[in-house]
Amino acid sequence: MSTRIRGKKLSLTLGSPGIPVWQDVKSWTLAPEDLDGPTFGEIANGGAAWKLSGTGIQSNDTGSFWEYVWANAGKDVAFTVAPHGNTVATATQPHYAGTLNIGKKPSIGGDAGSTGYEFDFEFEVIGEPVKDTGA
Repeated sequence: MSTRIRGKKLSLTLGSPGIPVWQDVKSWTLAPEDLDGPTFGEIANGGAAWKLSGTGIQSNDTGSFWEYVWANAGKDVAFTVAPHGNTVATATQPHYAGTLNIGKKPSIGGDAGSTGYEFDFEFEVIGEPVKDTGA
């Protein structure tokens, strides 16, 4: 039986050196996005654009994920995701890393009476992420 990845642990770092932001992330997905009507150049480069997307909490605390996205909008930054939450990559608990573009500034605000505001994010990965097995 295969070991299932569970949503109880996670590591997401941005920048170099990596700044942990996982504590402010409710969900994330690293996935290729098929292109509609790709060009020959896009096909030659794999035919898909990778995205890191999800939902985070809004916080103005220094060091928060929201503040990092706000301060680094439009910039290319290094990223690493560790779906198992492990600090060292292994063959059975790999990390996925690369460079992404933060894109636009995050939204702020929400509904009256909310117990906590959130924001959705979608960052374009530059190239294809690398699977790190610690080897």
